[in-house]
Amino acid sequence: MLRSSLLLLGALAFLAGHGQKAPDLDSLDAYIARSVKAFDQPGLAVGIVKDGKLIWSKGYGKLDLAKPDAVTPSSVFYCASISKAFTACAIGLLVDEGKLRFDDPVRKVLPWFSTPNPYVSEHMLVRDLLCHRSGWITFDGDLLWYGTDYTQREILDRHAREPFTYEFRNTFGYSNLMLIAAAQVVEAASGMSWDRFITTRIFQPLGMDRSRVETADLAGMTDVALPHVRKGQDPKAPQRSMPYQPLKGADGACGVLSTVTDLAKWDAMWMNEGKVDGRSFLQEATWTTLTTPQLSNEVGAAANGKGQHFSGTAMGWFTSDRYGAKIITHSGGMPGFILNHAVVPEKDLAVICLGNGESSCVFAITSKVLDGYLGEGTADPTARLVKAAAENTAEDAARVAARTAARVKGTTPSVNPAALAGTYVDKVYGEATVREVGGKPVLTFTHAAGQFTGPLEHWHYDTWKWDHADPFLEPGYITFSFDADHQVAGFTIDLHSPDFHFWKLDFRKQH
Repeated sequence: MLRSSLLLLGALAFLAGHGQKAPDLDSLDAYIARSVKAFDQPGLAVGIVKDGKLIWSKGYGKLDLAKPDAVTPSSVFYCASISKAFTACAIGLLVDEGKLRFDDPVRKVLPWFSTPNPYVSEHMLVRDLLCHRSGWITFDGDLLWYGTDYTQREILDRHAREPFTYEFRNTFGYSNLMLIAAAQVVEAASGMSWDRFITTRIFQPLGMDRSRVETADLAGMTDVALPHVRKGQDPKAPQRSMPYQPLKGADGACGVLSTVTDLAKWDAMWMNEGKVDGRSFLQEATWTTLTTPQLSNEVGAAANGKGQHFSGTAMGWFTSDRYGAKIITHSGGMPGFILNHAVVPEKDLAVICLGNGESSCVFAITSKVLDGYLGEGTADPTARLVKAAAENTAEDAARVAARTAARVKGTTPSVNPAALAGTYVDKVYGEATVREVGGKPVLTFTHAAGQFTGPLEHWHYDTWKWDHADPFLEPGYITFSFDADHQVAGFTIDLHSPDFHFWKLDFRKQH
């Protein structure tokens, strides 16, 4: 998962330029330190990989704002969607072994795989799972894995009921769910779990000894960065650390925990066209397929004038031409973490930026380093992105203020709280319950009770404000509907989030 605004900011953060040189690292260090302050970033780890080696790395800020321990290049961060390239690599390794083909139908490996369209169900290929062209819109189905106890099979089976918005293979729609399906392909084709495959076939051969796929393993580790959020996305709230979320159902789309020092080894393989120490880790043809656009994105005249001529979605990567070279990149975002890295294979260069806050700091620093090596060296992406973040904050504040101003005071609900109690079902998401506790209704998503349980406070008419337990998301607004006899029939949810489609939920009362 990644907040949509940050995806956009990250995409805009790369600047065109010419030539190749080495930036002044002391000046870069000072720039990063100023940027960490400008973005109010809790902690940041940065690494530069050149010619296969980690030539410079440093940590800034704290692992946990409530404690003194500093971030280091060996600090573990939750890598979120950076994990997608690991899943794509796993598929590539299985292709190299002859256990899969990129153009195998998914149903050849997973006979149970389904979508809302029978044709797509039959013709979805393994490569389609990795390049966001299924037909679902961006982030469709993500509530199915966020904090739930559903298995991956249950997540995918439920998601199969969600209608497509786009034509198959025609339009970009960022899909975590299809990478979850890809993890299932890895398991079926290899005979081992995604966790074990990533650990034994990627981490261990590359010497990524502080990388993990289980958040439970962090309990026995030191130098671990904690996620930081502002309660309910309130910019006035202090940043506080929160526990890691296991999110086991999202393995394949997320799941990797790593460090700058370990990711440097990973990126060195990608910058060397799949080779490690002169030997093929991935066959070059497989490396080429994984890093080649499978879906082209439009690039306008303005971008052409800055030296960009293509932009596309590869497999587990995004790619474009900048600075006269091909760049492959992927960012990541999860509550309390925003991260980014970029690889420039023909220049033997990579940049890694791992952050334990929710600012666009990592995009600014990635851009600054790339401009320092490949561009004019004069870009100031921090100033631009800090300004953009302030504008976004102002827009969010105006939206929240408009909601408060629209509240009609003095109204009463048309039924008492006891009448709201019962079991409700959304045909895709599943069950929710409302029960009366101490005279107040409490709404719980049955399969995500730890994340989504909280009291309902009357807002106006038959709308109630939902103070759920998740520290990351804003409060929700629950509006109940009624049948012709004014019996409670169901409810919908208005909860502003660029990541999760609460607006699609339609809970119908069962009893």
